Amino acid sequence: MSISSSDLKHVLRKTDFPFCARETLVRVEQMCATQNSGRISGAKHVDILMEIISEFVFCEVDRRGSRKRRLNYIQELQLLEVLCDYFTYSGNSSEAVKNSVFMSLFPPTHSDRSRLLIKLVSMASSTKNVPVLTATGIWMQQLGCTSKFSLDLAQGLVKDYFVLIPKAVSGLQDLPQLAPQFTANFLTAVAEMYGVVEKRHIFSPPPDTLLEVITQWVSDNPTLCFAALVVNLQLALPLGGIPMAAITPFAGLFKWCILAPLHYADLSSCSDIPNSNDSLESPLYSCLHLALLESLLECCTPPPEVHHVVASASKNIISAQHLFAIVEPVTRWLKEHMRIDDESVRMRGETAVNKTLDRFAQVIQVGLVTHCVYGNIQELFNQLEMLPENRLLQIVINAHRNL
Repeated sequence: MSISSSDLKHVLRKTDFPFCARETLVRVEQMCATQNSGRISGAKHVDILMEIISEFVFCEVDRRGSRKRRLNYIQELQLLEVLCDYFTYSGNSSEAVKNSVFMSLFPPTHSDRSRLLIKLVSMASSTKNVPVLTATGIWMQQLGCTSKFSLDLAQGLVKDYFVLIPKAVSGLQDLPQLAPQFTANFLTAVAEMYGVVEKRHIFSPPPDTLLEVITQWVSDNPTLCFAALVVNLQLALPLGGIPMAAITPFAGLFKWCILAPLHYADLSSCSDIPNSNDSLESPLYSCLHLALLESLLECCTPPPEVHHVVASASKNIISAQHLFAIVEPVTRWLKEHMRIDDESVRMRGETAVNKTLDRFAQVIQVGLVTHCVYGNIQELFNQLEMLPENRLLQIVINAHRNL
């Protein structure tokens, strides 16, 4: 830096909020660019960076380092506009420097900023701010799409767009084209979020509006689910950054489709559900299941612009461990329902089990044929044999075990 830390803070204190935040971002960018060039490094440099961000961007502390009152709603909006403008118009900076700035603003050590991050990404989604969404997608992948930080972000976005204001989802239709890596990583986080096992049910069904949008995204964009795999993350990271492996949303979304028949069979068995003889499963699960299978088949014949990347990454799309983790909730559901004496309930259960196992078999078949499954496949077959007899599943197991 050309001036000392104390002089820099003195200069920044001459400007009122939100203009001090705008000026601070310029200074932070300069510091990140210097660090990224290898001219300066060390803990002291990072400490100074964190100090000026805390005091002059988020206004978390005063000049003595004491905690300040949280920004009011108007100040938050002003800050969000400053952040969006910075990432939109900082055209002279490299992508690596901008991502370094983003990661400095929202490090995992400051989880209390997640509330503002959710608002920032929500605003970026509605205004189609691609630079912010791109930086967020890289941030999610580096921290882990299934980490608490990414799950908190995904949960906040779902609440904003799919729960509180479901009509707003119409503005998200082109998100896969605008920011494919962010959208794919968001799908991975959401799939994990709703794939958790509840006490009374085997999974938490997503809101209908979310399921509808995801189904349309995957149907209209066959390569979306492996978008994070085709990005050279090394070029987007600051000097010395280690790219984290991408996790695709395939296994998580397939889990929804496989377990949905069993979940809704439970609901249709409840006496307080009208027309309980009918399946309550949304047809969107079948559509999503088909779209995901077609996406896997896309790996065999990817478009020319991503062919070489997909060909090398296709073996890292679905973990065998993630697949055989689906066996446990299925077997647990079967044990709980084998004790039911009501014949009509049992028949509905059998229909649901067959649909579940058919879908599971289709996933295994397409995944293995396209070489998209990696890991301990032998253990996957061992787990599959714990499931009840199903003609299609047995055909798939026999065919691939012989190979």
